[in-house]
Amino acid sequence: MALPATTSGIDAAARPPDRAFRPLSLRFRDPALERRYHADRLPFRRTATAISSLAGALTWLVFLLLDAATLSDPSPGLFATRLAGIAMTAILFAVVALRRPGRWIEAAGAATVAANTGLLVLCVALMSPDTLTYCPPSAIFTMAAVTSFALCAVTFVEGAVLSLLALAAFLVATLVLRPEPPLLVLFQGAWLASVIGFSGVGSYFLDRTQRIAWLREAELARAEDRARALLHNVLPPSIALRKLSGEHPIADDFPSATLLFADIVNFTGLSARLEPTAVVGLLGDLFRRFDGIVARHGLEKIKTIGDCYMVAGGIPHPDAGHLDGVMRAACEMMEAAAGTRDPDGTPLRLRIGIHSGPVTAGVIGEARFIFDVWGDTVNLASRMESHGVAGRIQVTEAVAAALEGRYRFEGPHLVEVKGRGPMPVWRLTA
Repeated sequence: MALPATTSGIDAAARPPDRAFRPLSLRFRDPALERRYHADRLPFRRTATAISSLAGALTWLVFLLLDAATLSDPSPGLFATRLAGIAMTAILFAVVALRRPGRWIEAAGAATVAANTGLLVLCVALMSPDTLTYCPPSAIFTMAAVTSFALCAVTFVEGAVLSLLALAAFLVATLVLRPEPPLLVLFQGAWLASVIGFSGVGSYFLDRTQRIAWLREAELARAEDRARALLHNVLPPSIALRKLSGEHPIADDFPSATLLFADIVNFTGLSARLEPTAVVGLLGDLFRRFDGIVARHGLEKIKTIGDCYMVAGGIPHPDAGHLDGVMRAACEMMEAAAGTRDPDGTPLRLRIGIHSGPVTAGVIGEARFIFDVWGDTVNLASRMESHGVAGRIQVTEAVAAALEGRYRFEGPHLVEVKGRGPMPVWRLTA
């Protein structure tokens, strides 16, 4: 579940559970959090209201049939009142089942419980003396008081108000409509008040427990969101989902992808002259710009190793235009580096190497894992950078041929590549 997108809501949920809500009413101190709590409980409350209204309709029907089969109270008003109870609860069931859930369910459920209490008062007024013997007001309103807390998933405060209404209805019925001996009313009222008290205590702790559980679930959801966001910073979203689902290891072959390596020229000497914090700040500023460029072109940042920045195109989702995207990103990275100056005011310069070909990409291991790329294509792209020229983008013959007519390259230049011997390479000119 999600919390409100407000600072106050988050702060309130972050408090200790017993301090996030008021101790007596159990309402959250933050109104936004209270609204969110009610919104999250709507599906549960809808189900509880539907079941309660159906049970209420059946209860009215049972007593109507029981009276017809045994006592046969001749009062037409009593029969009509019971029919009204059946109709009212049945209508509530149909409305809750058919309409879209909303806060109206809370008001409808509480109003129906209150209306049922009113109908019970009317029943007492209309019953014959014989029927009252078998349906005493104390039993009727004890049931009403208990169900005030139990039905429709009401909150503690709502249940307390409805149960006090049942107690008031009992007093009206036994003191006004059907006067009973004062001592009998006193004892029956004491029993009813005791039932309300015990039911209220149970309802209080149930409501409190539900609110604490909801807060903890919200905190757990926030923690999961933070962990998921952190994982998405390490892995592409599609790979993160596979990792979370338990897939291990993750390794996919891509017949065509483009790899780019970018390295800062003379970074070793620069880091020797600067304070460590200045070096970190410089790299952080430059790499943040690179991150924006990579995201804008739909590429995948693989990793950074010191001052080396590694990018891939065409993975983890195949993309026919991955080479164009990588080349555009390379040009923008050159511009971003030229616009970044060291503390001496000297613009930074890059060496960039690019190669395209088949690769394998995935996640291996469980500790400090990353999304990585393997294969000869990766090695050759790295060699294009390490054997490159300061301030230039150097590519292999395959890249130059694929981009012929869209970019101008100079070459070929023969370069002695480690493990390969002399190789023809091309350098971007425009």
